[in-house]
Amino acid sequence: MKAAAQSSKDARIDLRVNLSQKTLLELAAASQGKKLSDFVISASTEAAQMALADQNRFVLPEEQMTKFLESLEEEPRDIPELRALFARKSAFE
Repeated sequence: MKAAAQSSKDARIDLRVNLSQKTLLELAAASQGKKLSDFVISASTEAAQMALADQNRFVLPEEQMTKFLESLEEEPRDIPELRALFARKSAFE
C-alpha cells in the first residue's frame, strides 16, 4: 500500500532525539548519500508501510500456502459451539 505522492510538502513533523540517535541517523543518511531529513522520511515511510502490510497480508512457505488455499476450497465444517455462539443475542442489542 503506497500513499499517493504529493508534489508539495505542506505538513511538518518535529522530532526530538538523543545525540546518539541523531549521530546514527546522520551516519546512515550519509552512507546512502541522502540528506538527514530525506533519509528519515524514506526510512519511516517504509517502516509505516511494513507495519500496515503486516496487518493486511501474510507470507507462508509454499507447502503451507498450498494447504491454506486448499482449505479455502473445502466445504465448511459444522462447529456446534460456533453455531450456538452466533445464535445467542448480542450484548450490543
